[in-house]
Amino acid sequence: MPRLALSTRSLGLLLSLLVLAACSRIELVYRNLDWLIPWRLDNYLSLDSGQSAWLDARLDEHLRWHCRSELPRYIDWLERHRVLLAGNPDAGQLVGPMGEARALLQASLRHVAADGAELLTGLSAAQIAELDQRLSAERTRLSEQHLVGRLEQRLQRRATRMERRLEDWLGPLHPLQRAYLRLWATRQEANVQPWLAWRERWQAQLLDSLRQPRSDQLAARLEPLLGNPERYWDDDYRRAVNRAQRGLAELFSELWASATPAQRAHLQHRLDAVRTDLDGLVCGS
Repeated sequence: MPRLALSTRSLGLLLSLLVLAACSRIELVYRNLDWLIPWRLDNYLSLDSGQSAWLDARLDEHLRWHCRSELPRYIDWLERHRVLLAGNPDAGQLVGPMGEARALLQASLRHVAADGAELLTGLSAAQIAELDQRLSAERTRLSEQHLVGRLEQRLQRRATRMERRLEDWLGPLHPLQRAYLRLWATRQEANVQPWLAWRERWQAQLLDSLRQPRSDQLAARLEPLLGNPERYWDDDYRRAVNRAQRGLAELFSELWASATPAQRAHLQHRLDAVRTDLDGLVCGS
């Protein structure tokens, strides 16, 4: 991916506010300021020229803020926790760093929530209907991906998706690591229904708010929904998130304990590349 100047980035940042509940896994990948969630706003909503111009200007401001204020925290996180990889950390040692990474992302989402709410309050009835249709289509796709087929098929699909992501960081996995991955996929099955149910509830609440008669209080109602969705989690989903985070920590611990010298070198090389990218970013004034 070529390096992107601040004037040419995608609109992925504020999209995360529109569909934040869709993300139960948050990956700490900060490359070229092309942001953290691999969605584009135009996959969900057609903005008019005025909305696009307003969003571009606000996004520029937020990215400059993030580069100046938050980027040093990302670098500090990366350097502090690379030390763990000198040994074989257990799951308990990984839970804390993973929680810190999530907190870093949530702080950024809270920072842009007000602008996300302002953008949403200006949507037309046709845009709201379009958003509803596209979110519904995505829910159907995710349900088919995660719920359709025999258990064996679902587990294999889940393990394959994760293996592709992991191999970017570790290189090819060996049979024992694939067995660990299969165990993780099995444990994750219990978290799928709560995750999908939460997405649907959150999106319904968002759309219901948008369909209410316009008032001065709409942006204030939307801002916490966008910037702090955890306050709306029910107990079932909260337990699922905790299980998923613990399961991911266990998987990473098992994979690293069984890593070959070549895999350890591969990961260090990838982390070096991330650090080089971060160090090379130039923040606008």
